[in-house]
Amino acid sequence: MKRTVFVLIGAFFIYGCGAGVRTVVRQEFDPAGRMAVMPFSGGTEDVGLSLSESFTTYLMDAGLDVIERARIENVLKEQKMLLSGGMDLDAIVQVGKLAGVDVIVTGSYRMRREEIRTVTPRMRPVPRPAKPGRRPVPGPGLPGNVRVESNTVFSGITVKFVDVKTGRVLMSSSSEKEYDADSVNKALAAMAGSIKKTLETRRGGK
Repeated sequence: MKRTVFVLIGAFFIYGCGAGVRTVVRQEFDPAGRMAVMPFSGGTEDVGLSLSESFTTYLMDAGLDVIERARIENVLKEQKMLLSGGMDLDAIVQVGKLAGVDVIVTGSYRMRREEIRTVTPRMRPVPRPAKPGRRPVPGPGLPGNVRVESNTVFSGITVKFVDVKTGRVLMSSSSEKEYDADSVNKALAAMAGSIKKTLETRRGGK
C-alpha cells in the first residue's frame, strides 16, 4: 500500500497535485489574510484580466479571502495608475497597502497562436454516362478541401502570492501543461485546488 510523504524543506512546504501543478508555500503565509488578484501578464490586457477574474473565483471556492477588483481599480484611479499585469513589484506592493490587503496575487503566462490544417479527402471520380454496350468512363474527381483553424495555446501559467509588508513571495503555484483557450480554466482550477490541499496539509502537520 503506497503512502504519500510530505517533505518539509527549510521554511517551505512543497506539494504537487494532478494536472502537472506544483505549489510551494512559506511557513509564514497566513491563509486567513485578505488578498487581491492582479491581472495576469504575458499576453493581451483582456486575456490577462479574464484569467485573473477566473482565478479569483477559484481562490474564493478554496476558502481564501479575496477582495473585489473594483476596490483595486478605485485605488489605482486615485493614484492615477492603470490596472495592468505589467506593473512592477514596488507598484503592486504599494497598491496592496492602499487597498488594505495583506497579499497581492500576481500571475503570468505564455500564449501562442497555432494553425490547425484539416484536409478533406479527394472525392472519387463520378462515372460519366456510357454509350450502349460500353463501360462507364470515369469523370474528373473533385479536389479535397483544406480548412485552416487558429488555436490559442497557454503554457507556463504561474501565480505568486506577494506579502504587501515585505514584498516577499510567500507562495507560488505553477502548471507545466499546455491548454487551449477552451480548457485554460482547468489549469487555474487545478492550481487553486493544489493551493487548498497544500494549506490543508501544512495545517495538519502542525
